[in-house]
Amino acid sequence: MALQPMTQFWPVFATKSDGQHIVNIRNKPLRNGPTEEQLNMAPNDQGQRDFYREIKKEDPKHMDWRKKLGGMLLRELGGKPYEDKWQQCILWELPENYKLFEHIKTKADGQLKTVKNHSGGGHDRQDAYLYGYPKGPKKRFRSPVEFFPHLLWLCTDDSSDYANCTCKMCSPAGDVEKPQVKAEFKLEQPSAMKRESSSSGPVAANNIVGRNPTVYIPFQQPASGPPAPSPSTKPATPIPRPQPTPNAQQTRPPSVLQSSPLPQPRSLEQQADLTYDRFLCRTGEVVWFLRPSMTAWGLGLVVRRWTAKEYPNQRSYLIQPLSHPFESPPQELVHSNDHVKPWLAWSPPPPTFLFLQQNPQYGYENTDWQGLISGQYGDDGTASVDASILAAKAIESTYTLFERLKTSRDDKGNELRHFNGLYLGTEKLWRGDIVRLHMHIGTGRDLMVVTDIVEQVFANPPQDQPRTKVIISGDIYTYATLDTPNPNSLPTLPQQNNNIPTRMVKDMAWRNRTLIPMTGQLGWWQLLHPNFRLDVADIQGRWYEMSILFAKDFTEDVKTKKDGNIIPMNSRCGAPSPTKYPGIPHPDRISAFGSSIPNGTRLIDTLEPPSQEQMGQPPPRPQHDAMDGGMGAAMASFSLDEFMNLGPDGAMEYGPSPGDFTF
Repeated sequence: MALQPMTQFWPVFATKSDGQHIVNIRNKPLRNGPTEEQLNMAPNDQGQRDFYREIKKEDPKHMDWRKKLGGMLLRELGGKPYEDKWQQCILWELPENYKLFEHIKTKADGQLKTVKNHSGGGHDRQDAYLYGYPKGPKKRFRSPVEFFPHLLWLCTDDSSDYANCTCKMCSPAGDVEKPQVKAEFKLEQPSAMKRESSSSGPVAANNIVGRNPTVYIPFQQPASGPPAPSPSTKPATPIPRPQPTPNAQQTRPPSVLQSSPLPQPRSLEQQADLTYDRFLCRTGEVVWFLRPSMTAWGLGLVVRRWTAKEYPNQRSYLIQPLSHPFESPPQELVHSNDHVKPWLAWSPPPPTFLFLQQNPQYGYENTDWQGLISGQYGDDGTASVDASILAAKAIESTYTLFERLKTSRDDKGNELRHFNGLYLGTEKLWRGDIVRLHMHIGTGRDLMVVTDIVEQVFANPPQDQPRTKVIISGDIYTYATLDTPNPNSLPTLPQQNNNIPTRMVKDMAWRNRTLIPMTGQLGWWQLLHPNFRLDVADIQGRWYEMSILFAKDFTEDVKTKKDGNIIPMNSRCGAPSPTKYPGIPHPDRISAFGSSIPNGTRLIDTLEPPSQEQMGQPPPRPQHDAMDGGMGAAMASFSLDEFMNLGPDGAMEYGPSPGDFTF
């Protein structure tokens, strides 16, 4: 069969970009693109689908946008002398952080099919939108023609003054006088690309026929008429080289994102927590634990953990159960990661007392526990169970900074206290740890690798505002996939990154052992924003490996053609609409638990197993008189399903039911 004739395409590059993946709207970080709900491809009950999907670079529609934009840039720059090349130009990349999405709305199920043009085809509705404009996702471009004035401004305006841009986003009132352009530009010619002459054939990135020859194009401003800007682009055909001007503008590809170095552990405990598949839970955290004495699940504080030398694969936890002020339950021992779960992994049931169900304004501190125990509010509940749940909810709204590293001041005189760790709600975080971000930032499934924890103490705090603020800095990552037609020849990742934590690397390797053979896709961690700063209230909680805590969920998602990155965890301080609340600071971790644990309870920050004498010492009793809270026989009769009675609505919104796990 004869080969189709080939046509040369010459790529051009935008000089710079103002695109932003995350924007601040009314002082709230927001992902600059379709919402999570808009990205949901699932059909409704009638089989209709209405969703957005990202258009990849190799997609014909994406190339159609770039060909039109590249041709318009060459036309504006070179004018009539290069008219024969206008159709042979392509923009090599959209400006950094600008992404193209298509809106697909269909009345029937079927394969997704796109066409080469930027508007319709293949569905009842299929429009393309370009996101990335720094004023947020509502400011999106609907066509190459609509985006071109902004692209032209990016390529020509050295001042980066938005007042000089004539696009409809920057100048909604209409066209204004365009900026004066330079009389001469220095242009570096990029590689040429070839593609099949078929209108729907993709441009192959490996059909490059040249590398970076230099070409100069003189451009004279007309003597009369409005000035026309000229972009920094690469034209098609080399012409004789004139002498460049001193202020010549040179095009360049987008800068490569550089990840931040990972903080080094400062203790064996921190090193263990940053290591893959060591301890699921940490000292000082609130956890669900399977109570050996009752074969029921309860809530408690991890006061110590260790691995015995004779049992290297066993994880042991010493746990202080939470209760009301009139009970002092003894500490209990758990010898398996399978018998502990983070507080945020499961949703608590409603209180057992009808009185507390009907009066949600009562929390741990203002509940009359003695009245509940004596039957003053009915005898239909168990005080110890309700106390443990309300105590965990109260602890969820606290934070404690620990291990100060250094102190400095900013240019406004505010004190900056840098810490190595932070108890945030029910969890313990370190520098170098991985945290989940709230849904108003990105997709709600983006992660941050924490590189710094700073308490900012304001020299002159605003009236009625807190005197301090906790800021978390780090690199933001998102989960991405690459097509892998040949499992034996994996594609090269677009980013080379040596600063991804080992836990993330090993967990992704575990995922790919299922993803590649079942879906033909390779999962990877894409760096979105290095060295990004967030308020502590923007953090959902700790990140947990899919391979360790959600292996069953992942496998089921992949089998049902989902992306396999759904993390069924709650958000700190509520879900699905969390309160943006930093929390109440406490000087030390134990003080955050108040009277929910016995007086004298201590945290033992060591990985060494306790001696027999230490294990034989009972916890101290509270100073006040202890009363029987009813945890005993009533709690022993609780089954797992009864204790975690989530109902039909709680499980998916607030985390999976314990029945979804195998113990």
